[in-house]
Amino acid sequence: MRRLVFALAIAFPAAAGAAALPVEFSGLWVATEATNNACREADLKEEKNNAPVARVMSVDGANVNFYETRCTLQTVKRLPNANPGDKNQVNAEADLACNGEGSHWNAKEIWHVETIDGKKVVVVTGLKQTGYRDEKGRKQNTPSLVTTTVYFACK
Repeated sequence: MRRLVFALAIAFPAAAGAAALPVEFSGLWVATEATNNACREADLKEEKNNAPVARVMSVDGANVNFYETRCTLQTVKRLPNANPGDKNQVNAEADLACNGEGSHWNAKEIWHVETIDGKKVVVVTGLKQTGYRDEKGRKQNTPSLVTTTVYFACK
């Protein structure tokens, strides 16, 4: 019996509990640009009123979804705030497995959420991307770029 339990634990490590971002990150978010940062859930569903659908990120537990990209959280580590007494901020380091348009890759990111002037804001800094494979599974020599994206909450 012990051997069976040990074999199952090795074969299905994700079954023990999927990684998830803290609940403060959950919801729909729109990547900011110079204009058109209004994001209403009703408009997104119907793609009306010039909704910025291609810039929307949906975060739900272990999943981060974009217009043509899906990511699953592999590991999440909550990080301390610069000011430990500030309950308005949450920071996390996340490792993700992503795919989109036939390609697959892994990413390491830092996530930060806080409320500024009554508006909830998420900042995601991509530290590195590795393991790119194209739609046929071939390795791709794609540069790993540091990126930062600011998101506003959709209403």
